[in-house]
Amino acid sequence: MKSTVQTELKSYSSALSQSCKAALAPRKIEAAVKRVSDKEDRSRNFIIYGVKEESGEDLNQCVDSILTEIEEKPRIIDCCRIGNVKQDMCRPIKFTVSNHDHVRQILQKCKTLRNKEEYKSVYLSPDRTVDER
Repeated sequence: MKSTVQTELKSYSSALSQSCKAALAPRKIEAAVKRVSDKEDRSRNFIIYGVKEESGEDLNQCVDSILTEIEEKPRIIDCCRIGNVKQDMCRPIKFTVSNHDHVRQILQKCKTLRNKEEYKSVYLSPDRTVDER
């Protein structure tokens, strides 16, 4: 009986060490860190859809006017169009706000844009990772 218990413990021990090695593989750790880092980087970003492109446009002013419509005035850190230019298509605008509190407030109020005639086709959404999409 003693030898059976020892044999079972050895097989359990080897199975456990193999699964731990697989779980702690450098690639898996790197992937997990990258996912967390990417999510943190995107946590203060928004994407605005439906804003027509114009030559010489001031994106900061455009984003500011949209946010003013929902009675928010966060500090905008970065603002740019994303994607490739295609004829008869308007590229989304990505912008970053200064803190996480603004993110929650903007998301709660962005639904009111649908009630404004000028912004009926404008939609805001949080910037999501590829996995979240």
